[in-house]
Amino acid sequence: MWRPEADLDAIRRAAKGKRVWARPSEWDVVLAAGARDVVHCEQFTDPGQRRRAGRLCAHFDAMRDLDARWVAQVERLLWRALLALRDSQPVREALRRTDNRPGLAAAIAEPTRELAELDRRLDQFESALRIAVEEPDPELTGPALRRVAALDPL
Repeated sequence: MWRPEADLDAIRRAAKGKRVWARPSEWDVVLAAGARDVVHCEQFTDPGQRRRAGRLCAHFDAMRDLDARWVAQVERLLWRALLALRDSQPVREALRRTDNRPGLAAAIAEPTRELAELDRRLDQFESALRIAVEEPDPELTGPALRRVAALDPL
């Protein structure tokens, strides 16, 4: 997913400048962009987090044809959520690799609590997105979309 304010044309031109002899692939464009301009599923090393980011983006892609005002707000929230998820990877890796030692529980309590809170909010955001997408009644789609836009995943 691209940052909502990113200049995609400039990023594509930069990617094309690196590969003069061929058309740049999607991954070339991602690599040409700055870390704060794009979040790509291949940037997630953990398969569970990669699937979670993919589900979030898939739900958002399915709702693009709804009310543009609310979709723009949801896109900004989704961007922040994906950045937080990607930025949490080093902490998750460090916690996974931590060896058992005296005082470990106290040392990892705060990062573990913060990750659990992030996961809880992301799950709530994902559920609200899914409900807004799967709502068959057009009268209920609007309120569901407004609910998603009102959530703060961070």
